[in-house]
Amino acid sequence: MGRKTKLGKSRKDKFYKLAKETGYRSRAAFKLIQLNRKFGFLQESQVCIDLCAAPGGWMQVAKQNMPISSIVVGVDLFPIKPVGGCIGLIGDITTDTCKTALAKELGTWKADVVLHDGAPNVGKNWLHDAFQQITLTLSSLKLATHFLRPGGWFVTKVFRSKDYNALLWVLKQLFRKVHATKPSASRKESAEIFVVCEKYVAPDKIDPRLLDARYVFEELELETKTKSILHPEKQKKVKAEGYTEKDFSLRHELPVSKFIEHANGITALQGVGEIIFDDDAIAKHPKTTDEIRECCKDIKVLGRKDLKALIGWWRALHKEHEERQKPQVEEAPVAVKEKTLEEEEDEELDALQAHVAEVALEEAKDAKRRKKKANKLRSRLNEKMNLKMVLKGDEGPREEADDEVFSLKNISSAKGMENLDDQTPDLLADSDTEGGREFLPKFVKYSRDNDMVDDEGNIIEGEVSDFELSDDDNDEDLNEEGLGLSDNESGNEAEVVRAREVQAKLRATNPLLTDLDHRDKDTKRHQRVQFWYEKDNLKSLEDDEDEEHDLDRIAADFRKKGVQILGKKEEPAVLGKKARKRAKYQKDSADTTDTEDEEIAKEEITMSYDVVEKVGGKGGFDVVQPKKKIRLSEEELALGSLLTSSRRKRRDLIDAAWNRYAFGDEDLPEWFVRDEQMHMRKEAPVPKELVSEYRKRVEEINVRPIKKVMEAKARKKKRALKRLSKAKKKAEAVLENPDASSQEKIRQIRKLYKKAEDRKKDVTYVVSRKAFAGKRARRPPGVKGRYRIVDTRQKKDKRAVAAKEKRKGKRRK
Repeated sequence: MGRKTKLGKSRKDKFYKLAKETGYRSRAAFKLIQLNRKFGFLQESQVCIDLCAAPGGWMQVAKQNMPISSIVVGVDLFPIKPVGGCIGLIGDITTDTCKTALAKELGTWKADVVLHDGAPNVGKNWLHDAFQQITLTLSSLKLATHFLRPGGWFVTKVFRSKDYNALLWVLKQLFRKVHATKPSASRKESAEIFVVCEKYVAPDKIDPRLLDARYVFEELELETKTKSILHPEKQKKVKAEGYTEKDFSLRHELPVSKFIEHANGITALQGVGEIIFDDDAIAKHPKTTDEIRECCKDIKVLGRKDLKALIGWWRALHKEHEERQKPQVEEAPVAVKEKTLEEEEDEELDALQAHVAEVALEEAKDAKRRKKKANKLRSRLNEKMNLKMVLKGDEGPREEADDEVFSLKNISSAKGMENLDDQTPDLLADSDTEGGREFLPKFVKYSRDNDMVDDEGNIIEGEVSDFELSDDDNDEDLNEEGLGLSDNESGNEAEVVRAREVQAKLRATNPLLTDLDHRDKDTKRHQRVQFWYEKDNLKSLEDDEDEEHDLDRIAADFRKKGVQILGKKEEPAVLGKKARKRAKYQKDSADTTDTEDEEIAKEEITMSYDVVEKVGGKGGFDVVQPKKKIRLSEEELALGSLLTSSRRKRRDLIDAAWNRYAFGDEDLPEWFVRDEQMHMRKEAPVPKELVSEYRKRVEEINVRPIKKVMEAKARKKKRALKRLSKAKKKAEAVLENPDASSQEKIRQIRKLYKKAEDRKKDVTYVVSRKAFAGKRARRPPGVKGRYRIVDTRQKKDKRAVAAKEKRKGKRRK
């Protein structure tokens, strides 16, 4: 006797628990939910008949998914507990009494859908139970034919058996479409499937034998043909397929002339074993190579590459054959019938209409293409906005086109007026010959009278356009000539006059623009000068200029009296070979204090270099050796910021450097120098807040993690976000599931997010054995993930180290 694998609580799967939570009377309710989700037959139904409806789970689903004013009638042998808005009947669907009761309840109504989920009591004999169930299904179909409207639905449960195909044939006679499916709510070990029949035909008359189980499921006894023992030669042998009729040869030959004349080379090769060369012209043709001759000997063994070469050879010779045959064909003269004026007009009108239709079709295609492109761009933009790649209202970077919009302000010379008429083409044809190219010389002789030099030292020949002038030239002209500050006394007057003429040519007035200010040039220039001197930043410089002027005058008086002024650096003299070596490692220890900003800046720049040699005399240049960069402390950085903040603070700091601790003693012992540097020095006049600020900057730089650590953290964050996004998508799918209850959804979502958490990977400790002591360590069976092999000796060593550290701590106390 067989034994059930699932008993009692083991049969209570997730659909059983969901049915308990959602209030359905049986887990079979989810089968109907899934069938309706796939085919959608309940939403448009007004009347529903549920056969074998107990305990009423399908009636609950039907009432929930059908319109409010719908009618649901359930029939079963056992009484059904009342369902809100539904009618329950007691009866046997195989009898006429049930049909009468249904007709009494429905009256003139016709059912839109008939449901059947019935099954007999299952016993020990499976064949008997399957036949009883399929007979019950045929009885429900017979009942459905009396109450189902044309175009209605019929949903039934069927057991797969030998009579299943016969039942399926009957259903196909009465319905337009028949679908067999198995919902996921049905147990996998169950033999049940569900057949959904769509669009009932509703014939006027149905043959009673079509709904009779004895006739439909009757086993047919087919007579088998017996062979004659006395005359076995009269028995007809089954004809073999794949052979040509009345063709007993195994090898077929084809003349090469017929092969070349054939309209299709591939068709000509079918069934051919060899091509015979019967034409000497084809055999001696230049394209008939030895390889082609070998291929023609046996067509059956050729591969794809050889067949392609053979077809190419046929195509070339076939083309020559057609060209030779063209002159031999004489065309018969065709009588040309003269057309009347009306026929010509009709033809022109037809051609015009065809052209208009073609243009309209082309425009429609073009519009469709543009619409498709716009939709594609719109979808891309929406996708970028969803990914936060593009923000709403942000136009993004603008790309400036080469061709700008025309404006009168862009025409700044008479030459620009000429360029309006003489526009250069967009594409210039390149010269085919190299002789047309003009090669420029490597060096150009500078002409003082005709040429000009730009800021970078390049020679500009001839006239220069306004486009070639730099912004610095325009600013200088505005500052000097426009404000009336140019110095005409310095330099050659002829050169100044010539430069003014060139500038006058370059800055020709634009005849297209009108100046609304009618004052003369001198009045405008004087007013610009007055506005320039009235600026606030110029007013603040007056006191500083007076102070510098007084200091320069005092310094000049002292120099006349023979007093040496500090801060003026003398030019280094030409040094010898040994002196140059000494100067290379010599450091400049003299502190210079000068009130002039330009000389202080020059000294600060040259402090990081040692002068090695003077080249070229007085007007030459210095050969210098770069020094290594000195790393400054926080106090030195703060002191440097005070030196560069204002001139007054710099002067005070330099004056404070001469104090009682400034000794110039030499040849002192090292220990004495170190002691003086530690104790005999004045504290730097730097605010502690500024020093702490620079110290904080250095700490921030030191605390900042290295690149690899930041990349590792970014990868870890990326993986966490990826896991969370996957969990979020799965959670959304769970929330959209209408079959699950709220408690089940919460449980599933909590489980998803628990899996998405970034947990520390557990390490499995495996105790080693003596049998594997000398062998190479391998992954133990059944251990997944990270593992570590340990032994008892390691545990004892670890305890000994801990005890030793503990004893050391007690001794220190």
